[in-house]
Amino acid sequence: MNYDAPDPDAAAETDAAFGVLADVHRRYVLYYLRGRESATLDEVATVVAGWLGTHDDPADMVTPRDRDSVRTALHHVHLPRLAAAGYVSYDADAGGVTLESLPEFVETVLDRSLAQQRDGVEQSDESAFDRHTGR
Repeated sequence: MNYDAPDPDAAAETDAAFGVLADVHRRYVLYYLRGRESATLDEVATVVAGWLGTHDDPADMVTPRDRDSVRTALHHVHLPRLAAAGYVSYDADAGGVTLESLPEFVETVLDRSLAQQRDGVEQSDESAFDRHTGR
């Protein structure tokens, strides 16, 4: 095999992408939007809170307080970070979130991450996860 020196610009882009995708909130937002392209902040917060709440125990109920906490984190941290990376457009005033064109390697990382996530989910929970992601 021939190993060439990595392109510094490509390496920086890859590092930035993994930094953005490192957080489960941001991956869940992208999973959801890939099936819909756009949604409201409230809709995304409800779905992400539900997925986070059932991640460890599918029987857990998500409370309105949990949803509000996720909504606040999405609004102040996660959606601006996704927007800065160019993965979504976020209109904080109107509360609209739209998926932008994702680089191919980001699509691949999301596909593999989602596949790994599904492998850890029981069959009955997998169908609910699939309905929400549109996959």
